[in-house]
Amino acid sequence: LAVAITVEVQQREETKVMGVDLGLRYIAVASVGTKSLFFKGSQCAFVRRRYAALRRTLGKAKKLHMIRKIGRKESRWMKDQNHKISRQIVNFALANGVGVIRMEDLTGIRKRATSAKEAGRSLHSWAFHQLQTMIAYKAEMAGIRVEWVKPTYTSQACRCGHREKANRNGIRFQCQKCGYAIHADLNGAINIAKAISGFAA
Repeated sequence: LAVAITVEVQQREETKVMGVDLGLRYIAVASVGTKSLFFKGSQCAFVRRRYAALRRTLGKAKKLHMIRKIGRKESRWMKDQNHKISRQIVNFALANGVGVIRMEDLTGIRKRATSAKEAGRSLHSWAFHQLQTMIAYKAEMAGIRVEWVKPTYTSQACRCGHREKANRNGIRFQCQKCGYAIHADLNGAINIAKAISGFAA
C-alpha cells in the first residue's frame, strides 16, 4: 500500500554549507568547516565481491533462479547501506548547523578508478544515484536546501587556486604549486561546498 502525504517543512536559517563527495575508495566524504565525515568503501567492496563470486558459481551451475534471488538480496543490502549512510550524513549536517548541502552530478563517477585492480572496482555499480536521492530527500525533510554543482575540477583544484591532474594521486592530494597536502576526497568535498566549478544547470 502506497500512501502519499504532504509535509510542510520549515527552511533552516543556518548559512553553513556542506559538501558531499562520492567516490570509489570512499563511498562518501562530507565536509563542513573544519569537520569531516568519511565512509570507507573497502567493506562494501568486499561484500560486493562476495556476491559476484557467488553469482559466478551459480552461473556455472545454471541456477538462474538463484542468481536473480541473490541479485535482489544484494540490491536490498545496498539500499539499506545507502539509507544508513544518508541518515548519518544528514544528522552530521544538522549537528553542525548546515543550511545547504551541495553535491556534484554523477557524470563520470565510474571514470574515477585509476586501475582495474584497485579495491574500489567492486563499487563501480554502486547505487550512487540512489544514495544522492536519499541524502536529498532526508535533507529537505530536515529543512536543509540541496544544491547541485558541476563536477569539473573538484578533485584537481587546490585552495591556492592552482589546478592540474597531477595534484591528485589516488586518495592523496598534493598541490604541485604550493605543496598543500590533504586527503583527496576531502579536498573534493571542500571544493564541492565552495561550488568552485559552478552550479549544474
